[in-house]
Amino acid sequence: MICSSLRSAFLLNLIIAASLSTAFTGTAHGADYAIVGGTVHTQTNDQPLQQAVILVSDGRISAVGADLAVPAGYEIVAAAGKVVTPGLIDSYSQLTISEIGGEASTVDSQVVAYASGPAFDVRYALNPEATALAVNRRDGVTRAVVAPRPGNDPLAGWGVTIRLSDVEPLVSTDVALFGALGANAAMFTGGSRSALIQRLRRGLQQARGYSTNRYQPGPGDYSHQDLAALQRFLKADVPLVLEAHRAVEIREAVKLAEDFDLQLVVLGGTEAWKESAQLAAAGVPVVVNVLANLPTSFERLGARLDNAALLHEAGVQVLFTGGETQNVRWLRQAAGNAVAYGMPWSAALRAATASPGSVWSFPEGTGTLAKGAPADLVIWNGDPLELSNWPERLMIDGEWQSLESRQTRLFERYQDLSDDNLYYQ
Repeated sequence: MICSSLRSAFLLNLIIAASLSTAFTGTAHGADYAIVGGTVHTQTNDQPLQQAVILVSDGRISAVGADLAVPAGYEIVAAAGKVVTPGLIDSYSQLTISEIGGEASTVDSQVVAYASGPAFDVRYALNPEATALAVNRRDGVTRAVVAPRPGNDPLAGWGVTIRLSDVEPLVSTDVALFGALGANAAMFTGGSRSALIQRLRRGLQQARGYSTNRYQPGPGDYSHQDLAALQRFLKADVPLVLEAHRAVEIREAVKLAEDFDLQLVVLGGTEAWKESAQLAAAGVPVVVNVLANLPTSFERLGARLDNAALLHEAGVQVLFTGGETQNVRWLRQAAGNAVAYGMPWSAALRAATASPGSVWSFPEGTGTLAKGAPADLVIWNGDPLELSNWPERLMIDGEWQSLESRQTRLFERYQDLSDDNLYYQ
């Protein structure tokens, strides 16, 4: 259920979007801009720059500082009294591969009809016309990780990174291999997590020495295609992302990563706070859905509202997800809730900007406003973690993006509720 504060903020955003005098659409590559006078959170340090200047050239940040002169030919964008941050990044979504969860013909994020596994790849089903792109961009989200959902194997397949722009969304492929260790995934291996973990370990061991000519799969073994993909993963410098909620699952995931020398990212981590010291020592980031804080199943009995704060305090790198593809925009509510339960404001913003920019295969500097970083930025009318505020302008790769969406168009159409406007003539 959407809380009343989120519902109110959502309606307010629609009203404001409809009243804005200008819709900012993409401009030609190579345009130079100077964003002048804002409070700028660069994410390269905890303290914002006051009345700063950001110079954007050829799609990247060329300079940022409090006393910069604006070169000739730059278009000046006034940001006095505004807050400027990097664009928000969601670390786990099904954007562009799942449009309506209840309509199977729009869902390309999961394979359950036949044996899925590490060979599954979501890249071929990305839909650049998905309505959720514009809806979520409206709340400051500029990039996202798009991942498969667990199907009938502990390994769900390969994910990609995208940008929520008006042009081709795909940024990078093969950014991570995704899987799960929880009860739902165990259903497909006989119901036991032990069998699930054994299958995963056996597959990794087989992939180490895999050869097309010598491998003869037995009953329940991975196919040639899956083992080739798993071997490719072992040779790649990308993370293994495992959804795990119980403390014991998280411990097994960390041990698996140590045994096979893997980069591990824990997804979900409902009871990650119990294992925070081990996660910090192992350098394992955790993707937290702050809004999923109820004990909805036996494996989530340890859910608590301050999970993100406790992980951050222990030195774990925290990443955020909005938790729902159609509402990736809940990312900033998640960050705000994390602050409300003890996480420092700057750390919460970093968990939705610089931290995912460094963990996933985004261009160097993504998630920051540092020199040389991609020019992904949002000009807010106030604190971005306060839901009564909103983005006034948003840039991706140096291009201003439209803040119009299907929802704002519907609001504009029906704000006049007179009989003459309610029906087509």
